[in-house]
Amino acid sequence: MTTPSSYNTWIIEHYLKDGLSGTELSLQNRPAPAATKGQLVIKTHLLSLDASNLLWLSEKKDYLPQLQIGEPMRGNIIGEVIHSDHPSFAAGQFISAMLHWADYHFVNGDELLDAETTMRFTPHPEVPLDAYVGTLGITGWSAYIGLVNVGKLKAGERVLISGAAGATGIMAVQLAKAAGAEVYAMAGGAEKCRYLQDTFQLAGTIDYKATNNLRQSIADAIPKGIEVFFDNVGGEILDASLPNMCINGRIVASGSVSQYGKAEKYGVKNLPLVTTKRLRMEGFLILDHLQEVPEVLKTMETWLLEGRLINKNQRIQGLENAQAALTKLLSGGNIGKLVVEV
Repeated sequence: MTTPSSYNTWIIEHYLKDGLSGTELSLQNRPAPAATKGQLVIKTHLLSLDASNLLWLSEKKDYLPQLQIGEPMRGNIIGEVIHSDHPSFAAGQFISAMLHWADYHFVNGDELLDAETTMRFTPHPEVPLDAYVGTLGITGWSAYIGLVNVGKLKAGERVLISGAAGATGIMAVQLAKAAGAEVYAMAGGAEKCRYLQDTFQLAGTIDYKATNNLRQSIADAIPKGIEVFFDNVGGEILDASLPNMCINGRIVASGSVSQYGKAEKYGVKNLPLVTTKRLRMEGFLILDHLQEVPEVLKTMETWLLEGRLINKNQRIQGLENAQAALTKLLSGGNIGKLVVEV
């Protein structure tokens, strides 16, 4: 494949102020850099849109070095090596890596090897490529690690998953079902709840947009209480769930998407219940568990082929539409993983 003379990339113009304005990024065409020793040229096939993108557009410090104005937007991609001047990479090889919002990448092979998030893989001929950014991608790994390693979920336990129609949530729902748990899902809107119930045959669903008293709605749906809460949302949803936790329950803090990009964060009022109910609340990042991913991926690929998991992505066509699609992460306008087909 011919290497390109230029590439398109999204550049940070300004940080989030209080929510997305749609002007944070600009799409620019730039000349390809001169070839260097050990360089790879990678063509992006798929770009993952994640709640972490909102963190990286913020001035708040997080778990990765802060992106600066004028720098390319960071993102997880599935790409194909189209040129290699490095002995560890070959043309035609597929890579999952944290790179940039761009259609082509010109990177040093040694630097890519040193990055913990880089994974070389051969797509299974019976698995669609977009599954490796969806079900078999970082959100699937996060759901598995969060439920199994952090939450210590056991068969028969009552588990509530917030943001259950989102990328990580929809995987947590499936994996909790596969583990034999009694699964309840929380999502925003009747359509999402109906999809989750009909597709996965859950013990129950809770539409947080359809109630004026979320705490009571959770109590009505799960009268015996929550033993494991897999929380992707935080804020008011965490607050309403705490009184409904069982004594010695576990809360897996997977994300706080309701608070990303907000100047003032919601103050959780029911945190004293962590003490009185003897709860264990633990946050985690998949970056701390990457050594476990090869085995997790092998297991999940088998389950997908056996039909025990499904791949549910919402695909956006064209790199030029990536910024506009980010609003779906804040509005909850997606079911499953948001993926840009570059």
